[in-house]
Amino acid sequence: MFKYLLVLLVILVLLAMVAVRYRKQINSLIAAAKFLKEAKDAAQQAQLGRAPTPQPTKASVHLVNCSKCGVWVPEGKAARRQQSFYCANCA
Repeated sequence: MFKYLLVLLVILVLLAMVAVRYRKQINSLIAAAKFLKEAKDAAQQAQLGRAPTPQPTKASVHLVNCSKCGVWVPEGKAARRQQSFYCANCA
């Protein structure tokens, strides 16, 4: 019984090492599979005569221009003085 658990542990460790080593490629495959699934679903919706349901998007970030150097930064990370915004380097 112990030898089966040891073999299973070795296999799990090897799978974990492979997953860590090739995580970028695995993430790319997952993203491609999601893209293909969304395309297939959209095609099926089009065949049924229904408009595809819009996918939720990330919330937009409002950018502001640094008054001193001109760099665009997110408004949440910019320092505001009177009516002007400044980046972290110029603040």
